Amino acid sequence: MFCSRCGSQVVVGAPFCAACGSPQTPGASQYANPGALVPRPAIRCAKADGAKWIGQGWDVVKSDLPMFALHTVLFSLVSGALPLILQGPMTVGLQYAIMRRAYAGRTEVGDLFKGFNYAVPAIVAGILVWIFSSVGFLLCLIPGLFVLAALQFPFLLIFDKGMDFWPAMETSLEAAKKDWGGYLVFLLLQMVVVFVGFLACFVGLLVAVPVMHAATVAAYDEVFGFEQRTIDQARAQA
Repeated sequence: MFCSRCGSQVVVGAPFCAACGSPQTPGASQYANPGALVPRPAIRCAKADGAKWIGQGWDVVKSDLPMFALHTVLFSLVSGALPLILQGPMTVGLQYAIMRRAYAGRTEVGDLFKGFNYAVPAIVAGILVWIFSSVGFLLCLIPGLFVLAALQFPFLLIFDKGMDFWPAMETSLEAAKKDWGGYLVFLLLQMVVVFVGFLACFVGLLVAVPVMHAATVAAYDEVFGFEQRTIDQARAQA
């Protein structure tokens, strides 16, 4: 059978999923669709505050710069091996590592690969984000920016709320629609961070890339809020 939350294989009769720790319902279908029955989370914060989120992201990353630099190197190497396939799970892993550092006070190399517990929805979400943003940029620069601004949160919604790829993308869009201008500014600030890191050569990107993702995690925490079970799981690993 498979976990109804993350989709990982679970031993028949096991009370909890070994991958994500969520309780399993006895007699549930062994072909349960992860995220199929997950309700849409409420949007707790309608206004985007990009400058604040960038600052919060920097605070998390600077608290453990060597580890996040290592995360970034591994993220780039693994994602680059099969970009369209591995980008999604690795993004989930990097954002999980950032969340764990923020809530549990630590992160380790293994956190970066937690995204493979959500491989199918993460892979599909990664491919769709790439397709939609590429089409947007081909049509004109502005549509591409709107796509990236709208799809800030699908990977976090997949691992935190247990949503499937399409509901996660729709929910991320709904959040952005509350404040298109604010989310576009947030995206542009993230792009500035990465550009500044690029100007500082490779070493700068080792800081800029995790700060960009950490800002997304900070934004998600304010807009949706992490589930208590996700926080408990992160702390239980510490």
